[in-house]
Amino acid sequence: MRLRSEVFVVEQNCVYLDLDDKDAQSIHLFALEEKAANGAPARAVVRLVPPGVSYDEPSIGRVAIDLESRGSGLGEELMMRSVRACYRRWPGQGIRISAQQYLIGFYERMGFSTVGEGYLEDDIPHIQMFRPWGGWSHWLGLHIAAVDAFAKSLQALPLDKLQGTDTNWGGLQVLEHLMRSEQGTWSYLEKKSQADPSELVPCDGKSDARGIELVRALESDKRWMDPTPGGKLSPAPGRDADAEAAVAAWMKSIASGYERLSGLYAAPEWWKVQVFKHPIAGKIGLLDTLAFGVAHVRHHLHQLKRIAESAP
Repeated sequence: MRLRSEVFVVEQNCVYLDLDDKDAQSIHLFALEEKAANGAPARAVVRLVPPGVSYDEPSIGRVAIDLESRGSGLGEELMMRSVRACYRRWPGQGIRISAQQYLIGFYERMGFSTVGEGYLEDDIPHIQMFRPWGGWSHWLGLHIAAVDAFAKSLQALPLDKLQGTDTNWGGLQVLEHLMRSEQGTWSYLEKKSQADPSELVPCDGKSDARGIELVRALESDKRWMDPTPGGKLSPAPGRDADAEAAVAAWMKSIASGYERLSGLYAAPEWWKVQVFKHPIAGKIGLLDTLAFGVAHVRHHLHQLKRIAESAP
């Protein structure tokens, strides 16, 4: 509350009642400095308002970052965690916010789109923004788009870059790795679907953080060790393979996997629990499992570009 007053009342020179009747109904997410003294203000704060209070959908509001932390990425981290918290607490629903208009670009990067015309709220220009529910169809669209980009780069590789060597992957080995990884994920989730979600560990701030860090690592320039059992390349270097046919089979397996799993995980309770154990990141929720699948393809798309630019 102290940080909110510092930002919304003092800094923005706006005399209004920041504390309102929605606070007692909301979930409050905030970041403190490590080893902060008792009574120290938060570095960042947000409240998650349940559906039916501000809007029909859940809402994220009162987003405040202290001056020292702005530009550090803390605001983006706070919003990514807020979206995950809303999705797992109120699965199946999108998120509606009332955003200050100068922050439209920031919220657009977080997946929100403007709705309607702008308006004044406490004499400050605002506009409604909405982020739709990120369910199975959402992630299938992102996954197919990532695979399509990967396929175009793969098919553009010359033959000597398409086939690998005994020590380095070519494009076909990258493709095979992605297909095997996805098959392993689908198989894991199929087995997990036999459990009762009420008996599984609920998602929380720590599992959200693990999922965010996993995707962030895949989007970075970090190099990973080959997790293929035995460290062997597949298919064998020099073996003839039809890249176009392999991609078509991959696309078909993805569509089939999403269709099968969306049926197994139809109950909304599945979005609230930890369902997948990544060998490096640890246990994560369903949303972050699907986000990992998309980020994994994008990560190896960059690998294809490195292969294309490598010396013969």
